[in-house]
Amino acid sequence: MNTQTNALYEASLKPRQGLARRILYTAWLVVGLSSLIAFAWAEPWSGLLFAKLLAAGVPGWLVSFVLSPLVMALRAVLLVESVGYTYHRFFQHVGFFTRRAQVFRRNQKFHWIHHMIIYPIGRFYRRAVDYVSSEDGLGLSWAIPAIMVTALFLLTHGVSFATVFFVLAVFGYAKFIIDETHSRFHEVDHPWVNSSYFQWLEKIHLLHHWDQRTNFTIVHPLMDMLFGTYLSPRTHEAELRVALADEELTVSDLINWRYLLTEATPAEYAAFISAAQRHPRSLKKIGMLTGIFAERMASHPADLQAADLHQKGLDLIARVEADKAARKVAVR
Repeated sequence: MNTQTNALYEASLKPRQGLARRILYTAWLVVGLSSLIAFAWAEPWSGLLFAKLLAAGVPGWLVSFVLSPLVMALRAVLLVESVGYTYHRFFQHVGFFTRRAQVFRRNQKFHWIHHMIIYPIGRFYRRAVDYVSSEDGLGLSWAIPAIMVTALFLLTHGVSFATVFFVLAVFGYAKFIIDETHSRFHEVDHPWVNSSYFQWLEKIHLLHHWDQRTNFTIVHPLMDMLFGTYLSPRTHEAELRVALADEELTVSDLINWRYLLTEATPAEYAAFISAAQRHPRSLKKIGMLTGIFAERMASHPADLQAADLHQKGLDLIARVEADKAARKVAVR
């Protein structure tokens, strides 16, 4: 196995960390995200500030209809960013929750289809057509959590002009800023194409498709920077070039196809087999991956996972070919 191929295989494995480092990082992750969400949910200082402003003679309408909505809008942005980071990282990619609950696996399945079938890295990452969602209709995998969070906010804070404005700000920011920005990452022609800030964000998101363990945010990478998942475009120019190349295998390919081969549900397998008829490059990638697994077996005979992945890759190719043959017979 050549050095470059082995490095690619090794890079796709889960990073090894000492126990103490894992404990400290997990503690920071839980405390940090919880604190941000709690602050956005129940920020304690604006009420005191508004009371002092009213006592000082500031008009009530200015506090109620200008300052309070402004604070609520800022809190809404923080809530969407912190909850969105948590949800995207832990509920839409392979991890603790998606391995243990079918409801999360459903959400993860749609996101896997987005990454690996509709918008895989390479020349299909951006297309000269409108954005294509992996879900039909409203996109319930994101809509239901958003509705649950905002309903709970109204339940715990009551209904007022400020709280209704908060809910509208959450949906407005999520739909018209985050969702719109993400859609345009995958479109060739749009009004933001010449924006230097958008181009920077686009590179950050491309690195997320290159390595789906990183860059989970959309409009600013602050959360990724805080929680150790940020890949900077400035220091990963080589990876950006690879991510847009159509033929090369990447770390992302190995991570995601390993997931398909070892953990996919029957429905996820079926989705790939069906999609492989429309996207033959996916099947070509599997063929290349089985080659890497075979090389790994030859150079590391004790790596039983590589042997298992190699056999499962061959089995998947056989299933796709059998499905193709069955379709031809059905047409006749």
